Amino acid sequence: MIRRRIVFAYWAIALTLFTPGAVHAYIDPATTTYLIQIVTALVVTVGVSLSIFMYRFRMISAKIRYGVYGLIRRLKTKGDGSSVLQREQDSKNRPLSSASKNRPLGAYVPPEYVIPGAGHPPTEGELAALGVDSDMERIPRKAPAMDALPEGGYKVRLKAGLPTMLAISLTFVLLGCVSLLIENQRDMPFTIAAVLPVLILATAACFAAGTLVIPLFRGRAYIVLMSLAATMLLAGYIQGGFLNMGLGELTGNDLVLGEHVSAAVLSIIVWALVFLALFLLLSFARPARRWLLAFLPVLLILIQGVGLVSLLMDESNARREVDLNPWRLPTERLSVEGEFSLSPDSNVVVFIVDMMDQRYIEAVEKADPRFFDGLDGFTMFDDNITYSSHTFPALPEMLTGQRYDWKQSWRDYFDYAWENADWLKALAARGVDVRLYVDAGCTYYNASQLKGIAANITEGSEVVDYKIALVKLMKLSAIRHAPMPAKPLFWMSTDELHDAVAFESEQLPYEIDDVEFYHSLIGQGLSVAGGGGSLHIYHLFGSHHPYTMDEGIMRVKESTMEKQTMGALNIVFEYLRQMKELGLYEEATIVIMADHGDTKEDRATHMVNAGLFVKPSGSAGTALAVSHAPVCPSQLPGTVMEGLFGGTEGFGPGYFDIGEDVEVTRRHVNKYGRRAYEITGDGRDPENWEDLGPVSGG
Repeated sequence: MIRRRIVFAYWAIALTLFTPGAVHAYIDPATTTYLIQIVTALVVTVGVSLSIFMYRFRMISAKIRYGVYGLIRRLKTKGDGSSVLQREQDSKNRPLSSASKNRPLGAYVPPEYVIPGAGHPPTEGELAALGVDSDMERIPRKAPAMDALPEGGYKVRLKAGLPTMLAISLTFVLLGCVSLLIENQRDMPFTIAAVLPVLILATAACFAAGTLVIPLFRGRAYIVLMSLAATMLLAGYIQGGFLNMGLGELTGNDLVLGEHVSAAVLSIIVWALVFLALFLLLSFARPARRWLLAFLPVLLILIQGVGLVSLLMDESNARREVDLNPWRLPTERLSVEGEFSLSPDSNVVVFIVDMMDQRYIEAVEKADPRFFDGLDGFTMFDDNITYSSHTFPALPEMLTGQRYDWKQSWRDYFDYAWENADWLKALAARGVDVRLYVDAGCTYYNASQLKGIAANITEGSEVVDYKIALVKLMKLSAIRHAPMPAKPLFWMSTDELHDAVAFESEQLPYEIDDVEFYHSLIGQGLSVAGGGGSLHIYHLFGSHHPYTMDEGIMRVKESTMEKQTMGALNIVFEYLRQMKELGLYEEATIVIMADHGDTKEDRATHMVNAGLFVKPSGSAGTALAVSHAPVCPSQLPGTVMEGLFGGTEGFGPGYFDIGEDVEVTRRHVNKYGRRAYEITGDGRDPENWEDLGPVSGG
């Protein structure tokens, strides 16, 4: 009873203290999960160890107690000259009690014998009468089944592999994929509820296949297969939790192992040591088999389950409003409606060419010195610094004018930013036809957030291709858990996930596809309709990885940064050519800009100057000019207002209102290193970049 109370008290205290609650420290969700899993492993291990210790203590104390009692008893009997044999004979010859004599005939009379342990240690005869010896004989027959696995029957091997196969299926399929979905909700085009059934089926299929096939082998082959399975489980878990540091995000860049040599070497060593240790233990340390094939898989399932619960209980993940629910698909998107329809009066056109770094522009110019000759009336600003290093949050920051607080959840930020996109709301209120052709996920979640701003919102529903979704999720799981040298086999771009989703509506939703955009532009052509001013903002894939488009705007298997950048800009040049044919070019304000540059962690060796070309209204026929003015996205609202109304309308200065000799302070956040920088003066000079330290959250 005391042992049970101690163990019960331990688990009660442990579960109270270590059950994960809402996380308010804004630690990276994956890191938080790993920390909780480590704590869970320690709690479970200590709990099991305590249970074993208490059991052993009870057995040892019982042996000592009976030994001492038996010794005392033998000393007593030796003193009075009696013996155990004589005591048993006396018990048989003892006369019946008076109560037994007076019982009616036919009544059941229980045998009268001394209960073993009551008043004296049990004798051999008493133990034999209770069948203790036969019970003890049966116990050893069950243990060798685990010790003789390779030579045992099919059912023995099947039962032994059940925990390992279950843990593998859950780790790499169900638990692994669901964790990835929760941790990367913003970048996932489908919800948990949409793919959960297919994940459960895939988990069951994986479990059934491994459980039924591996026991078909026996002997050394079985030991090798079980060692590989256990290695995949344990080393895969270690790899996914602790050995992927510095791997970066799936931006479309190729994974170059030469840049991760130390991580690759460490990964190989860990996997090799784990396999060697498990193989030796399964082959020669038979007592360890039960621990390896039963306790270890169950422990990993438990700690991963606790980690998953921690993600679900995380306040920033669990607080979901109707339009931001990962269990429900968005019902409104920005469409292609009016994509190429301009106003006969005044037009502002903004092209956001993704990742068009100033270095890329210079590389293109070096490859073709006359490439930019068609930008008559434009000025190139070579000291443009964006707010952030990635499309999220750089693009919504640019469009709404609201900086992202890196301690804020992205869901709350989308709500807040679009609710306070004052300059866009002011345009819509004054009758300007505002049309945004940007992708969901990085810019907004549900287009209902843009009501009162964008005129091209459509309602519909998303349909998920479960087969494609499962394949993409399994690739993501492999990227997380596979050894470093094998990761390039599964490496993918985040954009590939969108292949699994189609949005069905009356109007086609806008999706980033430069080749398709170009074909639509050629097929439909620009047109003039309506009246009043118009603002069209287009987000192109541009210079971003992966490079799958050439300078001729053709899909290719492999391209280069220069060729893809030239192809994206050739799309813009075709748009401008059609504007000139319609007589809309000269009076229009046109901005060609990047949402961010190509950022590296090392601030001292790489400048983050994003490409920017601006043509003000009334400018045409003049050669491309160059300005060294220190500018940033804060000048976009003022520039748009000047193009439509002739003044900034109180929304700050435009790009041309910033002089080259003006010393301004700008702020940039490098998402790779989670560090903030303050730039005072010329942003092309690394001496003007001050490291403000890490930012939390995000």
